[in-house]
Amino acid sequence: MRAAAARITGIAVLALGLAASSGALAGGGSFDSMDDDDVDAGPPFVGDVKDSKGNPIAEAKVSVAVKAFNSSLVLRTDDQGHFHVKGFDKSVDPEGVEISCSMEGYKPYALSRQPTGTDPKSPIEIVCLLEKL
Repeated sequence: MRAAAARITGIAVLALGLAASSGALAGGGSFDSMDDDDVDAGPPFVGDVKDSKGNPIAEAKVSVAVKAFNSSLVLRTDDQGHFHVKGFDKSVDPEGVEISCSMEGYKPYALSRQPTGTDPKSPIEIVCLLEKL
């Protein structure tokens, strides 16, 4: 019994060490490099949710809808109000991706959306502004 527990503990420590050394990130993506499986993906969406004074809103809800597939996903901003959505398949037109932001105690104020470059794979930057009720 002790040998089995020691093996399980050793495996857990090894797995944690590998994850730490490989720079694993929550959500499986990174802002600075393309993953191997991203070669067939369209542009990622990166953004911020802020209040109308420009302060970041942590834990804001970001809804991403792909009209062509009648599907959506919901994620939350990090403690600095940032969010990141990896690129969808190339068959998804980025113009057909709708993004909205919300937070309890706030109402939508403004949303801006623009590509960060001319390359079709350049990230699309989203800034959601919410106004306190």
